[in-house]
Order: sequence, then C-alpha cells, then structure tokens
Amino acid sequence: MRSILKLTRANIKHGRGAFKGIILLMMLMTFSFSGTVSNDDRLEEARQAKYDRVQAADLTVTIYDELLTDEMISSVKNNSHVKDVKIKERVSFVSAPRFDGKELELALTLGGWEDTVQVFTDDAEDFVQDFTLKDGEILLPYKLKLVDGVSDGATLEFRTKNGYDETFKVAGFYEDVMFGATTMSENCCVITQHDLDRLKSEKTDSIMGADRYAFHLDQLWIYSTGDISQLELRRELGKESDLISSSLSAPTKQMFIDNISMYSNVGTRVVAIFTVFLLVVVLITMHNSISSSIEMDKGELGILRSQGFTARMISLVYVFQYTLAIAIGSVLGIAVSVPACRYLISMWKNITGMKAETGVSFLKCGALSVGILVICTVFIFISTAKISRISPVSAITGAASGNDSKVQSSSRIRPHPLQLSLAVRQLSSRKKSYIGITLIVTLLVFFIVSIMILSKGLDPDSLFSEIGGDITITDLGGFRQSDVEDIEQEIRKIDSEAFIETESYHRMLVDGEFVAVHAYRSQEPAFDPLDGSLPQNDDEIMITEAVSEQCGKKIGDTITVKYLDNEKEFKISGYFQTIWEFGVVTMMTPQAIADMGKNDLDAAYVKLSDSSKEQQVIDMLNDKYSERLHAESYKENSTVKTYKKIITVIMSSISYAMDTILLIFAAVVVSMTSKRAFIRERKDIGIYKATGFTVGALRLQFALRFALVALIGSAIGCISGLLWSRKILTYVLRIVGLTDFTSDNEPVTFIIPAVLICVCFFAAAYISSRRIKSVNVRELITE
Repeated sequence: MRSILKLTRANIKHGRGAFKGIILLMMLMTFSFSGTVSNDDRLEEARQAKYDRVQAADLTVTIYDELLTDEMISSVKNNSHVKDVKIKERVSFVSAPRFDGKELELALTLGGWEDTVQVFTDDAEDFVQDFTLKDGEILLPYKLKLVDGVSDGATLEFRTKNGYDETFKVAGFYEDVMFGATTMSENCCVITQHDLDRLKSEKTDSIMGADRYAFHLDQLWIYSTGDISQLELRRELGKESDLISSSLSAPTKQMFIDNISMYSNVGTRVVAIFTVFLLVVVLITMHNSISSSIEMDKGELGILRSQGFTARMISLVYVFQYTLAIAIGSVLGIAVSVPACRYLISMWKNITGMKAETGVSFLKCGALSVGILVICTVFIFISTAKISRISPVSAITGAASGNDSKVQSSSRIRPHPLQLSLAVRQLSSRKKSYIGITLIVTLLVFFIVSIMILSKGLDPDSLFSEIGGDITITDLGGFRQSDVEDIEQEIRKIDSEAFIETESYHRMLVDGEFVAVHAYRSQEPAFDPLDGSLPQNDDEIMITEAVSEQCGKKIGDTITVKYLDNEKEFKISGYFQTIWEFGVVTMMTPQAIADMGKNDLDAAYVKLSDSSKEQQVIDMLNDKYSERLHAESYKENSTVKTYKKIITVIMSSISYAMDTILLIFAAVVVSMTSKRAFIRERKDIGIYKATGFTVGALRLQFALRFALVALIGSAIGCISGLLWSRKILTYVLRIVGLTDFTSDNEPVTFIIPAVLICVCFFAAAYISSRRIKSVNVRELITE
C-alpha cells in the first residue's frame, strides 16, 4: 500500500492524470447542485415551521358572506372527515386602489390583525419585534414591496360607494405565509380588527346590487382528520352542499405548497439534468485522461509489472489519484456555494414572500458528492481494465516505438490553407483520441441550445396570455357581460372598427373537480388549441390535459359544470395549455359562462383601429357611463408586470450561470486534452520547427484542430437539440402546466451556442499551445 501511495503522490507531483483539471471540473459540478439542494431544503424547513405557526388549514374556502348559509357551515362541521373549522372575515374591493394618488392595477383583500403576523424590517432581513398596528394603518404582503409605486409610508385609498373615502397609511410589509407567493393572485393585506369590523358593516355592498365597490368575504379554514386526502375532502364537501360550487376559491394546503415551490421544483429538475450532463462530461474526460496516460506510459507500466505490481495495484494508483481530486473538488465546490446560497435563497424570497435561512445543506450535498465519488470510482476501475493487457515485453516494445497510437492519414497536406490542412491531417491520424472530446462538445452544445430554447419559450409575455387594448376599463362593479355590445356600439360611433375585449373567470365544479373556468371575448384567441378546436358554441368547453387526466374525459366527451344552483353539460372541443392554476383550467364562451350565472367581468379593454381617437373614446365612456365604469389609457397590471420582471431576472441569472459553467468546463477540458496532445506530438512539433514552421503558425494549427473538433461536435449537438430538447423541456415544465412545450427554432438559437463553444475551444487551445515555444530542435535531434 505504501508503494501505491508513493506512486500516487509522484503522479500528482509531476502533473500526470490532469489532477488540477479534475478538481476544477468537480468543484464546478458540486457548486452547480449545492445551491439548488440547499435552497429546496431551506425553503421546505421555513414553510413547515411557518405553516405550523399560523396553523395552516388543509382546505381554505373563500366565499361571499351573503352566499354562506348555516346549512353549508353545518355540513362542513358535521362531516366525519373534518376535525375543525375556523371562519375568518375579509373585505375585498372592486376598484383599483390609489397609492399616493396614483391608481395601481392591484386586487387587494383586507383581513384583521392576528398575533401570528410577522412584519419585516426595512431591509427585509429580519422581523420587527413587538410590532403594534394602529387604526388607519395597513400592512401589505412582502411581494407588493417589489411593485413600482408601492412603498412604506405611502397613503393608500380605497373606493367605496361614497368614493375614495377609505384612507390607510402603509405601516410596513409582512410575511404572508399562505397567499404571499408571487404565483398566487391574491394580495391579502392586514388592518386592525376594529377597522375591518367598520368596513364590513358600513362600506360593503350586495353582490346582487347594481353598483358594487366592496364585498364582505368569509374564509373557512377547514382541518381534516387525515383519513382521506385533501382533494378527496374537497370532493366530499362539494357533494354534500353548494359550499364549494358557490365559493370564489378552495385551494388545498398542497396547492399552497405547490405555488410556493413551483419555480424551485422546475429549477431542481433543470439542475438535476444539468448535473447529470456535467457528470457525463467529467467521466468522459477522466476516461480520455486515463486512456492517454496508459497509452503514453506503457513502458513505465511494463516496468512496474515486471517488478511485481499487479494490474489491480496499478489501477488503485489511478483510483487514489482521481478520487482525491474529486473529493477536493467537492469540498471546494461546497465551500464556494456558501456565499452563493446567501444570494440565491435571498433572491428566492421575491418568489415565495417568505424569509428562510441561507445556510448550505452540508449533509445532503456531502451525500450527493459521495454518491458521485462512488460512480466515478467504479468508472475508473472500468477505464483501467486495459492495464491487465500490458506485459513487460509488450510494454518495452511499445516504449521502443514511441508509444504512439498515430495511424497513417489519407489526408493530403495542401499549401493553401496550410494550417487548416495540417489540422485536418492531425485529426484524421488520431481519430480515436478526439472521439471523446467530440462527444463532450456535443453534450455542451446540446445543453446550451436547450437552455436558450427554454429561455425563449418561457418568455413571460407569451406565458401570461392576456387580452388587452388601447384603453383599460376599470371599476367594473356596474359593467356586465350583457352590457358589452351596447357600449361597443356607442364606441363605434367614434371609431367604426373598435372592439371591446373582455375576460371573465370563476372556479366551478367540473365533474366534481373544483376548476378555474375562463371566458374571453377577443379578436385573437387568448389560447391556441393544442388539439381539437376553440369552443364555438355555448355548449362547448376547451380543457387542459391536466383537467382531462383529473376527470378522465377526452375530446368529444361531455362533462358537467356546476356553479351556484346552475348545472349544465358541455362537450369537450379541444385541449390547450397554460401555467395559470398549474394548468388546471378550462375555457368556454362568454355567453356560456354568463348562462352559468357569472355575468360579471373581471377585465375589459377597448381596441381601436384609429389610436388618434383614444382620448375622445375615454372622455365619452367616462361622461356617459361614469356610474358604471371608468376608462383610461391602457397600462399593464402591476402585479403581472412585477411577476414578469422577477421571472425574467431569475431565468436570465440561471441561464447566464449555466452558460458560464459550461464554457469554463469546455475551457478546462480543452486545456487537459491539449496538454496530452502536446506531450504525444512533441517530436512532430520539433520536426515542423526544423522545416521552417514558426511558433505562431504551429500554435494556429494547434488551435484550428480543436476548433474543427468543436465544429463537428457543435453540429451534432445542434441537431440533437433540434430533435430532443423539446421532449426534455416538456418533462421539466409539466409540473407547471405546460404539457407540450413549444418555441420558435430560430437559427440564432443554434448558431450562438456553436459559435461560443468553437471560439472557446479555439481560444483555450491557442493559450494552451504556448508550450510549443519550449520545444527545442536540438533537443529532439539529440534524442
């Protein structure tokens, strides 16, 4: 064993086996997954602790107070699967609130102060101790801190039937454990219980009234006995009464968890695939390094065999050398991830709205590193199997012949271009030496192409499919679906081709499942069908594949939709996809949703054919329909705008980080490979120098050779990306509702990765070829 350790130390000391290169590659790989693993662990720990603190319910049902009956409450309390029920009151507003006099497109709901509320400090790094909320003050969820125009100390005004007469001062931002994720559409604010009681008794309106500005809501926190799943509990309650079918929302605890962890789950899948790719690259690199080392050291290995070293003992030298490099790289990768985790987990707070610890999961990252170490160890033993075929005699013969695996090339050397011609000849004479590196390039380019396709396909503007126009109609409390055509006719007196686009949505029972139902009146489809067609008739409905799987229904089948006291059968016309509600969404015609009892509008816009008439239309609407609506120039919803910004920053950061790691990987691999190539071709280089080649020309030829390898691998990688990236990305994104990931395959998507890798290979090889300067012609002749 001592002799094996001495050989290992000697190999490391003399730089054999690319010891430093393996350390760097392993460090990068460990760094890649340690941040994601730690983020997932810290987020889950924080969520569990906070859910326990606020006593999160298994099912949270929100319903208008005037729709909630004693019978509904009794049916819940008497259900054998229900352990307890808590009712919490809320107030919601129809009109957009004003922040310091400026309207922001935000939907806010107000709840009363509870002792479990925690308020962030100004830097959002901790919580305020002994915070006291006063009448006239309001706390906003942390996610609104990211919205432009929202700030601590701002004056917030709400419109009621008496105008904008409810004014609150923003006292800070709190940690909303249940609805605080940016993936949740609700924005739950906190006021004193006294203010809440006053609002609900004095300022709320009937949902059946003509003019509606504020509503009294009830939130039922239902706790299960645990003998059935949360979804099954919701189905049971939906069958026993109209509570679920009459409610605004009824998410389970698991749905809240999924919303919090949606993007971290996607990131985990991406990084898992990324890590596997990097591991394959490391394995290929180690195999090339070991094979080259055995090939070039046949003489020394034969001598060792003659001195009594067995093939297994020599294999252990390689195992010790490479496992030590892997272990050091893993430790360094975890160490480097410590500051990175602070940034990553802090950044993730903008998605979850929750404060979490920022420490690294040392045990789990260490366990994963050990697993990788075991895989690499097995692979090293397999790669060194050829040592058993080396005998002292054959090794001496190999040493005498220069240990050169070079084969005669059929490629001719041409004077123009000479460097390129020489590069091609070198490649063709040592084909086997470059197969591994070509495969590495293929994997690197394939992954970069996939990342670019992912970034392009996850464009927030296309993901959050929204209708829009030149004019936004707000204050929709007095504007109904049945009013649209009449108002549109008035607008067309000014602009003959004007069009009103509307959106209505509500959650309804679809074959017993509580599902979001959307309806759009628009010139262009809000969602394109993946299969089948859009609903054309009022008895047709389009569903997502997630809904199809839940209900067990396909295109052409009928499903039953229930809302309030209305129940109707619809024929499935087609499939579509969306990330809203994790893809559990359906769509019907505006008239169909109105027939179900949902005549209210949730969004409305005016599209003009002549933009110069915008102000004239706005003035007409505000003058003629001032009691029913308010019109203004179009502006994007503040929440959606902020959400898009967050997603863009996160996707860009992940994309740039992965691309950087891949390019560093490429540079390290080239450096390791070129070093072995230089040692193997030292005599050839001396001959070239003796025939008049300059150092610059030889370095250029050396770099061109690796650029050609990169070009071949890039071509294969681009073709592979074109064929298989979509399938892999669909698997990754299925958890957010995208069942058929699509993206425009523009040439630039494939050209940029290929150019990056080729340039990286050329530059790294050219820098590594500086060793050519050290080759002395006299030294070679002496040999």
